[in-house]
Amino acid sequence: MAAARIGTRRRILAGVILFLALISTALAGPLSILPPDWADLPAETRHILAPLGPDWNQLEASSRRKWLQVAERYPTMNMEEQQRVQRRMKGWAELTPDQKRQARERYRNVRNATPEQREALKQMWSEYQALPEDERDRLKRSSVKSGIRPDTPAGPAGPSK
Repeated sequence: MAAARIGTRRRILAGVILFLALISTALAGPLSILPPDWADLPAETRHILAPLGPDWNQLEASSRRKWLQVAERYPTMNMEEQQRVQRRMKGWAELTPDQKRQARERYRNVRNATPEQREALKQMWSEYQALPEDERDRLKRSSVKSGIRPDTPAGPAGPSK
């Protein structure tokens, strides 16, 4: 009888331990493994992400993961896509912290815009892209004075959500 009680206690104790282990894992949330520092990246990845190199170790983990996914897909991209990715990385790397903050705000505004607002933005962007090169250059020059960058679409005119 004593042996049966010990066996029952062990099973209960094992169940409690298992329950605590499961609940602590659930409460801890997903593991957040920091992506590698620049020096720890493979040479091929560093080559692909070269424009981001000087700032890599200061990037947030989520940004590093995003760029690592881009680098992983990069070899399967056609030449035009690769060139576009390189241009965007270089453009992003050249922005000041304030310009990056503004770009993130514009992105959030566009993402939170209604479908109608997004469609209106796409239409305005298409119209801008259809302008002759000299007209776009003139608009760029005049907008530089006002602090607006016409080469990136702005957020919606209405208030953001």
